[in-house]
Parts: sequence; structure tokens; C-alpha cells
Amino acid sequence: MKREIVKVIALIIIMCFTTSVNATITDVSIVPSLPTPMDVIFINVLGQESSGPVFIEDTDFRQDGMSLELDISLDVGPFLVITPWSHTENIGTLPAGVYDLTVNTIVELEPFRNDTSFTTFEVVPEPGTLVLFGLGGLIMKNFINQKIT
Repeated sequence: MKREIVKVIALIIIMCFTTSVNATITDVSIVPSLPTPMDVIFINVLGQESSGPVFIEDTDFRQDGMSLELDISLDVGPFLVITPWSHTENIGTLPAGVYDLTVNTIVELEPFRNDTSFTTFEVVPEPGTLVLFGLGGLIMKNFINQKIT
């Protein structure tokens, strides 16, 4: 009986230290949800790791034109425990336009599996900018019409 208990305990320990785990991203959101060029933008990332505990070691945010990428390096524990994690990255302000965002989780140790999430969001022009643009168009139209007549 003792021998079977020892075998089961040994098997559990081996599984805890050798099982493949996943660094899964469960949600990516932009705050505020409809940012303007005047808003400071945050990327909120939620995820879960099947090997706890989880610590965020480092992040790396890059921008290439309208393409944004955020790498989140995770340090994970040795135990087979599903552990939720979250991270908020301040990316500052962006000009108006449509942006593609890629978020990657990175776990350096094998046999860990990394995850990638893709999303698109728009930075909308300030309402005041639109009003000024519209007024400028009306003024130019009147100016052009006066020159023609």
C-alpha cells in the first residue's frame, strides 16, 4: 500500500514539473474604448497561465506606423495550477487613424507555449477638430464661389 502511495506522489510531482503549459491571452482591450488624439491610451491584457505562480518579467512596446506590438514576458512557477494574470500598458497618445495591435506572451522555458492576440482599434479625431474642418470647408466654398462670380 505504501509503495502505491509513493508511486502516485512521484507521478504527481513529475507531472507538475514536466507538463506542457500555455501562456494564454483571454482578453485585450483599449482604454478609452474610442480614444482621440488627446487621450492617453492604455492596453489592458488579461490571461491565464497553466503553471503558477505567474509574474510579469518585462514588457516591450513597439510602433511601426499604424502597427503596434506589445510583448509580455512571463516568469512562471513549477506547479500545474491555472493562474490568472493581467497587465496594463500605457502607450501614450496616438494620432487619428486605424491601428493594428498584436499582443504576444513570451515564456522562455520549454515546453511552454506562447500565445498571440490580434485586434484593431481606431483613434477618432476630436469633435472640435471636425467642427473646425467643416467650418473651414464652408469658408473655402464661399471663397471659391465669390471668386467664380
